[in-house]
Amino acid sequence: MKSKLASLLCCLIVLINLSGCTKVTQLVKDSQPTKAELLDEINTEHQRWEAAPAADPTPYLRHYDDPADAQKDTDYFTDTYSEYDAEKELTVDEAKADVNYLFDALYYDYALYDYFGGHAVFDQAKADTLQEVQSRDSLTCEDLQKILVSHLTFIKDGHFNINQDYPSEKDIPFFFRQVMFVKTDSGYQNANGKVVASVDDHPDLDELFKRSISEQGYLVYYPVLLKPATFDGTEWEKHTCDETLTVHYTDGSTDTLTADAWSQYYKELPKDQNTDLRQTDGIPVFQFNSFEVSFLQEVNAAAAQMSDAAISMLDLRSNVGGYEEVAHQWITRYSRQRVQGNGVRYDVVNPVSVAIQAHRWQTHDNILILLSGKCSASSAEITMDLAYNLENSLIIGENTNGCMIGNGGHVELPNSKCSVIMTSVCVYLLPEGTDYFEEMRGLSPDIWVPAKEAETLAAKLMENLK
Repeated sequence: MKSKLASLLCCLIVLINLSGCTKVTQLVKDSQPTKAELLDEINTEHQRWEAAPAADPTPYLRHYDDPADAQKDTDYFTDTYSEYDAEKELTVDEAKADVNYLFDALYYDYALYDYFGGHAVFDQAKADTLQEVQSRDSLTCEDLQKILVSHLTFIKDGHFNINQDYPSEKDIPFFFRQVMFVKTDSGYQNANGKVVASVDDHPDLDELFKRSISEQGYLVYYPVLLKPATFDGTEWEKHTCDETLTVHYTDGSTDTLTADAWSQYYKELPKDQNTDLRQTDGIPVFQFNSFEVSFLQEVNAAAAQMSDAAISMLDLRSNVGGYEEVAHQWITRYSRQRVQGNGVRYDVVNPVSVAIQAHRWQTHDNILILLSGKCSASSAEITMDLAYNLENSLIIGENTNGCMIGNGGHVELPNSKCSVIMTSVCVYLLPEGTDYFEEMRGLSPDIWVPAKEAETLAAKLMENLK
């Protein structure tokens, strides 16, 4: 009984200590930048890529066995989407035919075939796949899907998937928010003023501590860790972090922090609507979940409506991408000027640059907040890359999906009807040395908060900053 009471007492002491670090103290208030100071800091971070040298497209260029093969660079792509039955039984010969069809499609049509190793890698993967198929007495369409995915894990392309099953893991964020930190001349301090000396297993404190927003709407810092996760449908389930953080302070005390659980965020639009223009604390917020030309007029109209607002939010947390031109039109209508991204699009079959930018940075008085989440994909990520070159743009939320380099060409396997998404012809390459985006990891926000809370916290921050 005494040991139980002792344990409860220890837990209570820990909770009391941690709760003291979650309240907004005078130190937190004194550490707040002005709105102008925050914008200046983030503008400077964005601008540093303006003069960076363009990426070398050479590793991405296609090399066909016969130059005539390049004429088939789109032959396997189709707009046909047949009904897929995961439980349908396949003969071994039918499955082998689908394997051969897929690897032919990869050779002729996959823009990143040579980048991920060419024949040496893909031929071995094909042989291993056929061997596993041959070893089965029977298999379903879903069995074939899983076999194919298991032998293509070397493909680190955020678009590439088979029936929404991605062969490579993507990085998801875990937020450690039990203790509030600020950044001062003394380093990182908790809300009570204790200075962080170290964190076990994480020597780079600047990499660990991310600019964030407290629940009260103050600019603070929290540890954030990125961990690999499988995206096969389970991304919608609750994930827990596989490590805790032990923070050591210069006074000899410690805190042990655990992360919030994570699951992928997605917000449906109101019924029968393609877009939603709403208000949060007086700030216009525009949401649309895909870049489709069918409702381009709605998208452009909202951009024009928002262009005069001192602060606007573009909610891309649930936007899965689409036509890139819609992204360009939206930001042009909003900013009333042509805004170029840092990326350059290259045709890797006929090696030319499709788009070359000169001076990129565009001045802009109003504040544009782009809300991001792990669902923010492809053209949504390109929109954020465009905003990198628009003054006073802030990206608030989670790291994005991580599928900006490629695009979404569709191949259907003839027997199983497996739907394969792979990059066609063009790639989108950021300047050499760029660190704000990485395929699979995604684009890093300027201010890290859980996607579900981003809209509310961003509005609170704008209200609090002077």
